[in-house]
Amino acid sequence: MAKAVPSEKQVERAIREYLELHGWIVYKTDAGEAARAARERGRRGSLHPGAPDLIALKGGRGFAVEVKRPGGRLRSSQRLEHARLADAGVPVVVAYGLEDVERFLRSGRIEVEVRDEL
Repeated sequence: MAKAVPSEKQVERAIREYLELHGWIVYKTDAGEAARAARERGRRGSLHPGAPDLIALKGGRGFAVEVKRPGGRLRSSQRLEHARLADAGVPVVVAYGLEDVERFLRSGRIEVEVRDEL
């Protein structure tokens, strides 16, 4: 029997839970919903088109996560926004599963400052 492909929502939930369990503060941008709502109002939203799905912060560092279901593809607006963030020094991970975020964190591309609790 073929293994069921997880939905983007399921992948995102697993990533959020993992990061929060490991002390990251995680914000969901809801970029797609914000863009749709702004278009309906005939205005540009506060988020750039293609903004990543999640922003993770810990120890004075952060990175963005674009969540895709396995087999999903980036839109051109996402590629442009990821390049813009990279130019600003913000790492962006395209995650098709939790393993991609785990691999990124083990890669050493981001060093997290650990602060003593008061």
